[in-house]
Amino acid sequence: MRSISIQVQPKRSPEIDMDRVFQLFKRIATFEELVKHHAFDHGEGTQLYHNFTFGTIDAQKLWQIIKAEIYEDPELGKHMQAASMAMCSMEDGWYDYLILYHYDPQVSPDKLDNLVE
Repeated sequence: MRSISIQVQPKRSPEIDMDRVFQLFKRIATFEELVKHHAFDHGEGTQLYHNFTFGTIDAQKLWQIIKAEIYEDPELGKHMQAASMAMCSMEDGWYDYLILYHYDPQVSPDKLDNLVE
């Protein structure tokens, strides 16, 4: 099973509506056919961050839903694009991972065909 983890750093987009972010990720967590477990946490390193992690049997399908519902949202999308990064673990865990999205445009996402089980 793979995990998709999205980290949001609100300081990167101060007008981001974190309540809405939580609401949307909580709704996605209810998709039992895709999401086998989830965990939300937060912390402060150099700045405040929130992590939203989902264990899934179909990472490609779940990522497409997350992109459509959150990253392409007319209001929230621009803030998520400015303030977040998304990664997907490999089958054997986080020692290797794919970058799905990164707020820094110089960091290229990995190819989605690598998500196929």
